[in-house]
Amino acid sequence: MTVRTKKLVGMLFLTFALGLYAMACFYVAVTFLPDHWLIELAYYAIVGMAWALPARTVLVWMHRTDQAA
Repeated sequence: MTVRTKKLVGMLFLTFALGLYAMACFYVAVTFLPDHWLIELAYYAIVGMAWALPARTVLVWMHRTDQAA
C-alpha cells in the first residue's frame, strides 16, 4: 500500500475513531461521574490526553514506507 493510500485510510479511521471516542467519553462523564468540578476536571484531563498514544500508532503506520524485499 502506498503512503498516500495509507494517509487516506488513516485519516478516515482517525476521524471516525476520535468521534466515537469523544462520544463515549461524554457518555461516561454524564452517566457515571459525580457532579463535582474537580472530578470532572481530572477526568477530562485524563481522557483528553489518552487518545494520543493509540493515534500515534496509526500516524506511525501512515508514514511508514514498505521495505522492498
